[in-house]
Amino acid sequence: MKKTLFLFIAVLSFAACNQTSKQSSSEETANTASASDTGTVQTLKEAYEFGFPLIIMKITQQMSTNTDKPMPQKMMAPVNQLANANQFPDDKFRVVVRPNNDTYYSSANIDLGKEPLVLNLPNTNGRYYLFPMLDAWTNVFFSPGKRTTGTEAQTYLITGPKWNGEVPKGMQQVKSPTDLVWMLGRTQVNSAQDGATVVKKIQEGYKLVPLSAYGKTYTLPAGRIDSTLPKKAPNDIALGMSASDYFNLLNKLMLDNPPSDADAGFMKRLAPLGIAPGATFDASKFSSTVQDALKTIPASAKNDMDMQTLSNVKLINGWGVNRGLGNYGTRYAFRAGVAFGGLGANLDADASYPASKVDADGEPYDGSKHNYVLHFDKGQAPPARAFWSLTVYDNEGFLCTNPINRFAIGDRNPLKKNADSSIDIYIQKDNPGKDKENNWLPSPGGPFNLLLRIYWPKDEMINGSWNPPPVVKGK
Repeated sequence: MKKTLFLFIAVLSFAACNQTSKQSSSEETANTASASDTGTVQTLKEAYEFGFPLIIMKITQQMSTNTDKPMPQKMMAPVNQLANANQFPDDKFRVVVRPNNDTYYSSANIDLGKEPLVLNLPNTNGRYYLFPMLDAWTNVFFSPGKRTTGTEAQTYLITGPKWNGEVPKGMQQVKSPTDLVWMLGRTQVNSAQDGATVVKKIQEGYKLVPLSAYGKTYTLPAGRIDSTLPKKAPNDIALGMSASDYFNLLNKLMLDNPPSDADAGFMKRLAPLGIAPGATFDASKFSSTVQDALKTIPASAKNDMDMQTLSNVKLINGWGVNRGLGNYGTRYAFRAGVAFGGLGANLDADASYPASKVDADGEPYDGSKHNYVLHFDKGQAPPARAFWSLTVYDNEGFLCTNPINRFAIGDRNPLKKNADSSIDIYIQKDNPGKDKENNWLPSPGGPFNLLLRIYWPKDEMINGSWNPPPVVKGK
């Protein structure tokens, strides 16, 4: 009897231990699966931001080339053709965010898949200009202009990563790391008359033709119009794509626009998820938890990218300067933030972009509540070898409607100095009065932000020893 009872208790104990062991094993498996899902979601979010510059460059190219002929004022032209804008963008301009009102743009969306292109730049007779070329990942790989190559006439052969032909005599080869290239030239404009006469003639000398047509009579071919393209801003189109469509487009684009060698380690992490050149991304292969998370990644990435414009710098006087623009290396989140908030950014040496979203009190700008003043002490105006300007944008990154159609102000304006040679810029919705109107930068009757552009900045701007003063509330 005692032996039987002992065996019965032993069996119960074994069963209990076995049940506990199974429960513990089940919990460990669940925790492991949960940790795995969390890691997968984080990697997919990083992949989204990694690919955003390439995606947005392609969408921008599609929209900017959706025309049968060059439309300069909209910065549109068929593929491999120049659009030389001879007027400044205004509040109706929606092609790219944060356009400038300092230079006339010369834009070309290039596809080097078929053959190289020849770029002719004329003698600008000392006029400041730059012609940066961005690869498909938004890195500036070449930037001819006054700062780098001077202002004499120049001829370049722009070739894709797979081209190995002979470079004709008299041309300098510029090898792009990707087939997709955006060339965004800028030529200094000092006034409306200057733009209509001097700058327009310079722009007429900017020429872009296929190598096979160089030196021959060449008629620009008509482009094709795709009526199915969405009537939205490029950022909105990208953010509106499903994760599957987004990552499969990324996979396709990476075939002709490969990641750099520096990206190899990150690409190894992405390959098991179905993100690689020519691969297929299949969301159904992931757990329901990951599939649900995929739906939230665009909104989450948008918030991250929006913050990147100021998060990489220490705010000084309410201003932040994102240094390291135009050449991003493996700073993927930063690169995505710049592509989202200011596609086409120049190299630091070409231009510096202090940005501000808050006033001296740390409060967001709001033209319905306050007037504002930006004061430069004598000799403390922005340090530029070329010129500087200040622009107001709405919170979507576009120019703001105003009664005098003044979207930027700077040292090319007839600014009125104070008695001590200091300068006050009045940033407000209403006209500050005739005696201050020269220095008035109109703001909208609501939220806005500021961008200071310093072209060909001096060393004190690049090394951070000069910083913009705080913007204070005015009367």
